[in-house]
Amino acid sequence: MHHRSCLPFLFLLGALAPAASAQTLPPNLLLDDTFDDNRQGWRVAADANGSFALEGGTYRVRNQQGVSLELKTLPLNLGADYALEATVQLQGEGRGGLFWGAADDDNGNVFALENDGRSYVIGRWQKGKWEELRPATAVPGNAGGKPHTLRVLVRGNEARYYIDGTEVWKQAGLRTYGTDLGPYASRQAELRLDRLRAWHKASIRLAPDLPLTMQREHLGVAINEPDVRETNPRVSPDGRQLYFARDVQQGTTQNLDVFVAQRQPDGRYADVQPLGKPLNNEGNNAVESITPDGNTALLMNLYKPDGSSRPERGASVARRRPDGSWGTPEQVRFRALPPAAERADYCLAASGNVMLLALDAPTHPQKCDLYVSHQTPKGDWTEPKPLGGTINTPGDDYAPYLAPDGRTLYFASSGHPGFGGDDIFVTTRLDETWTKWSPPLNLGPGINTLQDDGYFSVTASGDHSFLVGTNDRGNYDLYRVALPPALRPKATVLVRGRTLDARTNQPIVADIKVELQPKGTAAGEARAATAGRFQLTLPGGSTYVVRATATGYLPTTEPLDLSSNAQYSEISRDILLAPLSAGQRIALNNLFFQQSKPDLLPTSQPELDRLVQVLKDNPELKIRLEGHTDNQGDPKLNVKLSEERVQHVQQYLVGQGIAAARLQTVGFGGSKPVAPNDNEYNRRKNRRVELVVVE
Repeated sequence: MHHRSCLPFLFLLGALAPAASAQTLPPNLLLDDTFDDNRQGWRVAADANGSFALEGGTYRVRNQQGVSLELKTLPLNLGADYALEATVQLQGEGRGGLFWGAADDDNGNVFALENDGRSYVIGRWQKGKWEELRPATAVPGNAGGKPHTLRVLVRGNEARYYIDGTEVWKQAGLRTYGTDLGPYASRQAELRLDRLRAWHKASIRLAPDLPLTMQREHLGVAINEPDVRETNPRVSPDGRQLYFARDVQQGTTQNLDVFVAQRQPDGRYADVQPLGKPLNNEGNNAVESITPDGNTALLMNLYKPDGSSRPERGASVARRRPDGSWGTPEQVRFRALPPAAERADYCLAASGNVMLLALDAPTHPQKCDLYVSHQTPKGDWTEPKPLGGTINTPGDDYAPYLAPDGRTLYFASSGHPGFGGDDIFVTTRLDETWTKWSPPLNLGPGINTLQDDGYFSVTASGDHSFLVGTNDRGNYDLYRVALPPALRPKATVLVRGRTLDARTNQPIVADIKVELQPKGTAAGEARAATAGRFQLTLPGGSTYVVRATATGYLPTTEPLDLSSNAQYSEISRDILLAPLSAGQRIALNNLFFQQSKPDLLPTSQPELDRLVQVLKDNPELKIRLEGHTDNQGDPKLNVKLSEERVQHVQQYLVGQGIAAARLQTVGFGGSKPVAPNDNEYNRRKNRRVELVVVE
């Protein structure tokens, strides 16, 4: 993860009594640090610029030149009133006090003392430039060299500043950059910080029905090496493989490499192996997504044609060859990316045509927001569009993971109310705009800790999740959690199968695309590479059309009805493809006509367009379209109806530029049934159009 170590703050109900003045504080105490110990992890160090030291209930910051600054991230609810308070004492002619509402060292607000504490100043740093809002003014009572209590009380876009309980300034149009807070000293100054407190209105929105027994399981030493960072766990939909990134020594530096672990019979993950070249090179490497078939990997960063690392930021895609090895990763091409973006996370949806990204937020420097991009018909990707204010906050929103159902989104955030550090949240997409989402829900203390947590992924069954957390030595390790029903995505179906030559029954390499019916929108894709095997994850409760294409074969379309699949299940489905040779026959299952009429329905358009493409890709191909009906009604009229229907198909193909000489038609009426005409289900099978290869 990208972030500093975060404060292990506790939420305590009930407000402390306010200091000298009568201003009303928010109800919940978030932080009360008296510096009797260093449980919050404050920096203790010294360099040429100054020093940070913890001494008997005091945190001392001595500055010699420039600025000395130490920041921690508060799980602060910025959507309601909050208050910050520091008891400080300043010695020297420089400046020292509170740096708050900050995103980083260069963007934040300052409430500080000057001149041995005799005066105070209020200002802000923005993109590294200082702006003074309240010039140096005498402290009430003008008592130099003594401790003073500085308090900031924020309501909406207004901030009120207090010294020792006396209001000294009111600021309208407050600008808050983030939730970071800490001591600040500049020029020749020594700052003594005796107490640091914060109040807010706690507003953690917990996912419902979370069991109290839910706990994280450390994945053990086979996965988590001592004092080494592990990150980006990405589990295959069936849970059999776990891909992750681990720091490895490369010369004098450490960079991430990709590893894969196999699930053992007892459920442990072991047999860890590096993926090797070309996915691993001298740069930082990580799998951002693995497609349901396991044959396509979305990777962090860019690769040169020789497999070495490119310096530009971006994402790459690698595909398996038929022998199971990985091809050289190729760049994912976006039509535009924010020009200043330096950090990024990526997540490829199971459908293969939607990508979620975490990119630097232009309005909040050094923070990330979540975006969506769609694949275009040309194969590139649209300019990323923000997911909207329900998701994105002034804090850091990153590590998106879209579950196989295509609607349930898990992500990490420091901006939504949590338990300290960065927490993991879940939200549901509400429509097709990708900008309307349900309010994010915190996954609760069984998953989120007082440290940073993120990079969540889920098996297709939804029974287990994997994430990155902080161990007791401050390093990132991988954990697993058995998910309760309240946190699982919607039910999906794991579809396994093979693509086979219809004549020889031998496996062939083919591309699989799935469309949701009746909309015809893309729902999934796979490549049947090694031994013709493919694997898909599809949301239950819907019907689909599965289309397989392969060089030298007629495309095949088959219906897939998952409307009754309300729970996770696994099914097997082999697909037969007929070679483009004389006599081969294929049913065009997705041509639909008006009842008892030859007119094509609009729902036939995708099948018609696919047939046009096949004929254009194979300009020497000649076909015969054969029409069939059931046995209901007058046999002569049925023959006439079947002839007229295939003639309508022929007319459409000719209108799309296919020569009529390549297209024969014939109608058989009900004389060649493929099923008994004893019920409507079977009669529907007999009402069909078949394609026969002539030459």
